[in-house]
Amino acid sequence: MVPDGWHFWFNLAIGAAAGLVALGAGLDRVDLGLDPRLARDGLRVGAGAFAVASVVIIIGGLTGVVSDDRTDVNVQQMLIRTLVTIPLATVLVEELAFRGVMHALMRRVWPPALATAVGAALFGLWHVLPTWQTGSAGDVEVSRLAAAAGTFAATTAAGVVFTWLRERSGSLLSPALLHLATNSVTFAVVWAAA
Repeated sequence: MVPDGWHFWFNLAIGAAAGLVALGAGLDRVDLGLDPRLARDGLRVGAGAFAVASVVIIIGGLTGVVSDDRTDVNVQQMLIRTLVTIPLATVLVEELAFRGVMHALMRRVWPPALATAVGAALFGLWHVLPTWQTGSAGDVEVSRLAAAAGTFAATTAAGVVFTWLRERSGSLLSPALLHLATNSVTFAVVWAAA
């Protein structure tokens, strides 16, 4: 596992590596979901997804359904995490790597449904090791295997939705905005509720 102090920079390095793979594979802005002509559609679809997810997260936070055991931080740390760390080192990197580069490469050889399924499963696997190493799934006490399986299932399902948004709009902005809601809004709401 990457030490906490290096996590931000490690993830940014992964994003840079994904960019190099895109260059080496000859992927263009359209392939990657970065075509400025599709930004308006990406913002429109993504803003709707962000709004719906945020309402659900706020309701979940107010009722105690949504939780996160990492929110014991001060205001400054919460703001840095929700406005800088999560948007750059999580959302940007994961969307570029999974819904940008990886999805574009898989679409070259597989039909959309298979590319979506495989990409979503890989996205799910990406989240398993950190869960396995911490041995927890939020505040819920479960075995490492159960925590890892639950994380895999949830993030694979999220990967399917993120890819669907990317395909629907043609833009990475759509899944990025929903991803931002599921991570930053959740963290901020749980922090405020705590």
